[in-house]
Amino acid sequence: MSKARKTRKARKAAKSPAKTRHAAGARKPAKARGAAKAVKRRGGAAAPLYLTEGDVRALVTVKDAIAALESLFATWAEPSTINLPRQRARVGQGEFNLMGAAWGAKQLYGLKAYYGGPGGRFHVLLYSAADGRLMAMIEADSLGQMRTGATSGLATRLLANPTARTLGVIGAGWQALAQVAAVCAVRPIGDVRVFSRTAAHREAFARKIERELGVAAQPVPSAEAAVGNADIAVTITKSAEPVLRANWLKSGVHINAAGANAAARRELDAETVLRSTVRATDHVAQAQLEAGEYRDLVAAGRLQWRDIVELGDIVTGKAAGRRGPADITLFKSLGIALEDVAFADLICRRAIERGVGRSMP
Repeated sequence: MSKARKTRKARKAAKSPAKTRHAAGARKPAKARGAAKAVKRRGGAAAPLYLTEGDVRALVTVKDAIAALESLFATWAEPSTINLPRQRARVGQGEFNLMGAAWGAKQLYGLKAYYGGPGGRFHVLLYSAADGRLMAMIEADSLGQMRTGATSGLATRLLANPTARTLGVIGAGWQALAQVAAVCAVRPIGDVRVFSRTAAHREAFARKIERELGVAAQPVPSAEAAVGNADIAVTITKSAEPVLRANWLKSGVHINAAGANAAARRELDAETVLRSTVRATDHVAQAQLEAGEYRDLVAAGRLQWRDIVELGDIVTGKAAGRRGPADITLFKSLGIALEDVAFADLICRRAIERGVGRSMP
């Protein structure tokens, strides 16, 4: 091609940049194509998004979940912040679980539905209260793991000693890594000790912590060895009998009891609850149905429900947190629908911004 001809082509391209960018065979960037797909309109309104487990993991982290929950609990005192406790129905070899909430401050409401049994799946549906439309349907296994971890992370930020450096974990199942990640996000943890009943599981989990979080971790042969010298202790099991006992704990420890969310399950002995100067939970109304450790003591006349504070009240300053470095503080995590709605809101907004997900018909 002659030099003159090259010059003429360059001038023509400069005059028609749009045509040049979208010449035959050229395609819009993947992100732009996804965004166009995500905002496909139906009857003048945006079609609902469907987001997979992979989409959720690509969009958010445990740290994002902590921020979302802190924003939610800042509105805890508002009458429009409403949580509906979990309902369960026995089906087949498991249970159908349904929970819902309305977040008036953001004009959102939603529900979480899942099957607690073989092959169980989790979904969150997020709606706009402004027009009643379904905004997104989200596969919610990863969402739930991060949300549960983040609630413990927020409680740790509010209640653990600022000098906390060691973490003891009892349990190494599918929820455990998010618990460790969340605690490490709010405190400079340098040592994690892990116990589960199976030696191979605790060894594998310790290596996973080191590989994925970059924090030193070691498997230990007993629950007492995991939490006995810990600044922060996490229980993440489905045990029906206590796995953590008060006489193992040092003063000043903060405890996240995050595994047992049914009345028949108990991770803590009674003395651990009674020794705690702060006894917190996500939502007292749900605790009255599901928190076995609190229910037992109330039924025995050794505790009253007014002795339990809600995490949102600590965030807003209505309830006091840790008073001194020697306090033992306890957060009994149950997992509430408001937390799912708040995190789903962030996930949905991120998906729209980044063109992730697909439109539902």
